[in-house]
Amino acid sequence: MAITPYRTSDPFDSLFDTLMARGGNMPRGSSLMRAPETDVVENERDIRVMVEMPGLRQEDIEVDVENNLLTIRGEKREEREEGEEGKYHLSERRYGTFSRSFVLPRDVEPDDISASFENGVLNVHIPKSEQARRRRIEVGGDQGAKEVEASSEKK
Repeated sequence: MAITPYRTSDPFDSLFDTLMARGGNMPRGSSLMRAPETDVVENERDIRVMVEMPGLRQEDIEVDVENNLLTIRGEKREEREEGEEGKYHLSERRYGTFSRSFVLPRDVEPDDISASFENGVLNVHIPKSEQARRRRIEVGGDQGAKEVEASSEKK
């Protein structure tokens, strides 16, 4: 069971993003921002999604779940001012909005999903349902085999 990133199937999306990120002629103030780097870790009890969001504040982030689709949205606002304080000679940081979606497995508890934001990292905790958790099945000893022998001898 794994969490799956939801991506568009258009191969030109990544090409466009790459070209525009490396000196393309995007107008100042445009809203193109690459989705932040994400780690997804799964263990027996839950799935954790960790998203790096440096420069964002908690109120700039939105997390929602609908139809087993986890969506993380955010906006990083540009706060630069030119004037007497100085003139920008280089500006490589990205600003704008982003959205990233993941298809969740069916065996999770969507009502119990929680999120926290600390030190520029969003942590989303997705608990698995009881049915999805691995259980150890106790293997019976000779008792079961003796009962089978006894019932077959009676026939």
